Amino acid sequence: MDEEAVPNSVMAQIKNMETYDVLVPKFGLNLDRSSVLESIKHEKLKASPRLQSALLQLNKYSIHINHQLFFLRYFQSELDVAEYHHDFHKALALHAIGVPSQQLDIKNQWSQVQQNYRAIEWAKRKGKSHSGWEHGIIRHLEWLLHQGDKFAVENASSWPVTEREHDCSIDPNWLDDWFDYVNKSQGIERTLISYEQLCMIRNPAGGCTLLENVFLEARLSDLRAEKSYWLSPKFYYLNGCHSTTEDGFSDLGNLISRWEVKFEWLADKQRYIHHALQAFNDDFDAILQSKTMPAGWHELKAILLSTPIISMEVAHTYLEASSFMFEYGLLQVKHVSSLDDMTVFECTAVFKLWERWDNIMKF
Repeated sequence: MDEEAVPNSVMAQIKNMETYDVLVPKFGLNLDRSSVLESIKHEKLKASPRLQSALLQLNKYSIHINHQLFFLRYFQSELDVAEYHHDFHKALALHAIGVPSQQLDIKNQWSQVQQNYRAIEWAKRKGKSHSGWEHGIIRHLEWLLHQGDKFAVENASSWPVTEREHDCSIDPNWLDDWFDYVNKSQGIERTLISYEQLCMIRNPAGGCTLLENVFLEARLSDLRAEKSYWLSPKFYYLNGCHSTTEDGFSDLGNLISRWEVKFEWLADKQRYIHHALQAFNDDFDAILQSKTMPAGWHELKAILLSTPIISMEVAHTYLEASSFMFEYGLLQVKHVSSLDDMTVFECTAVFKLWERWDNIMKF
């Protein structure tokens, strides 16, 4: 991505180095996360050159938004990256085209990816709507992620419910301030602070859940170039790294410093992800140096990058391209024994790309 592709809000921060108003929860003297939220204080936070630089690198090495679904496989905190392997990805690809898996973990993972994707897209739309973030949105996200029931959605104005075991009492006015702060938070620093606050509101004892990470992913979409994707900060935790929220807001400078480390780590990973995709494209398109590109080439290639196994119906829809790819070894015919030897086409090159991405994520 070139500089012109970077969102204007990002470039403005780089050039002006804005100073942000930060709403910071004020705890008791012991700074215990389970302490009563007494009030909020206004602090000034200078835009971080390290965060801004990492953001530019992330947008420079971003990939197409269509690849987001693949990386959402890593989004579950309880699923270790090391568990992924070729057969796992192949089973998910077959499941995606209607070949049901008998493995419970495959079914659960497929459902969870779709569920997370719908929640993120819904949060993105709501955040960009006229009303923005408001009471009820968090409850609805909980319901979308199966973390709450329909009753909770219908009684959304009661969010968050006081958790007695944590002795946590939150002033409703503070929540109004938080929603107002989120709707005015366009820079990366304010976005990260609002995420930290949400973690603290929903989990006074410490830590963040899937919902907070969905919130952050939706908010970060405004900082990505159009139709592009780069890795979620969520993936930093998968490598055993320390969460920024464990110490609360006892030291705002240290909090931002940890985010700087995290985003620099993401930028480094994203560069490898980008180069792996670039190498795939060079190899896959090499045949076009001596042959005329068939009709439907780009469309079928985009489908294969999302689903490396396609049905006969898809192959017939892009008949010229699929025939060309089959002729030159880019597609292989396979038969699904569990469905009376149903014929499908497999693109092993995409699975190899996914294996490279797996290794990048692991190490």
